[in-house]
Amino acid sequence: MSENVKDLLSLKDKVAVITGGAGWLGSAMTEALAEAGARTVVVDCNAEAVKQVCERLAKKELSVTGVTADVMQEDSIRKSIDQIAEDCGRIDVLVNGVVVPAAADLDHVTMENFEKGYRNSGAYAIACQQCVKHMRKVGEGSIINIASMYGMVTSYPKVYEGVSDPCPVTYCADKAGVIHMTRFMAVYWAKDKIRVNSISPGAFPNREKMEYANNPKMDLFLERLAEKSPLGRVGQPWELKGAVVFLASRAASFLTGQNIVVDGGWTIW
Repeated sequence: MSENVKDLLSLKDKVAVITGGAGWLGSAMTEALAEAGARTVVVDCNAEAVKQVCERLAKKELSVTGVTADVMQEDSIRKSIDQIAEDCGRIDVLVNGVVVPAAADLDHVTMENFEKGYRNSGAYAIACQQCVKHMRKVGEGSIINIASMYGMVTSYPKVYEGVSDPCPVTYCADKAGVIHMTRFMAVYWAKDKIRVNSISPGAFPNREKMEYANNPKMDLFLERLAEKSPLGRVGQPWELKGAVVFLASRAASFLTGQNIVVDGGWTIW
C-alpha cells in the first residue's frame, strides 16, 4: 500500500455513514468525507435538511445520499445501517454526530432530562455495534464519535449569563460518557482492526439557530466565548474537516482510543 500522504488521506472506494450529518457541524463533516472520496450516507431525522445537504453537495459532484431515520430509536438505526450496507455493499467508516436537544439548567434538571440526554450516547453505541458487524466483513473500519470539550471541562456560567441558556449538565455528562465509551470500544474492537476515536469540538455557535439569530446580545456572547480561547475566536464548521478525514483514513491507522480536541486551545488553560 502507498505511503504517499495523499493516498493515506484518501477515502476512495470507502463507504462512510454519518449520523446527524445534515446539521450545523455534521454537514461540514459530511462534505469532508465526500471530498476525500468516500461514498457518504447521511442519516438524520430531519428529512428536509437531508435533502438540502444532498442537493448542495450533488452540485459539487460529490457522492452523498441521505436516509431519514430517528437514530434515537434502536430499531430505526439498526434497520437503516443494515439497509445502507446492503445498498452500498460495505461500511468502512461511521461518524456519530447526532445531538440531543439541550435540557434544563442544573437547578431544574429532572431524571427525565437525564434519561433523554443519555439516549444520545446510547444511540452512538447502537450505531457502532451495528456498523461493526459490517466492518468485520470488510476486515477493518474506523468509528468516530463526536463528543465535546464540555465532556472534559466544565462551562463558564458567566459566558452565558444574560445572553443565552447555560450549557446543560445533561449534555456535559453525556459527552464525558462518549469520550470514555470511545476508549472502551477501542479496546474491545481492536482485535477486529476497527479503530474507535472521538472528536471534541470547542465553541462552534450556530448563528443560524433561532435563539441566536433573534438575540440582540449575540455579539456579546461571541465576544465572551472568544475571550476563553487562546486563538481569540470561535470555530467555523469547516475547521472540523481535517480531523474527521484524518481519523477516518489510513493516515490514522495506528491511532485508536484517542480524543482529538478542536477547541482553539480552550482546554489548555
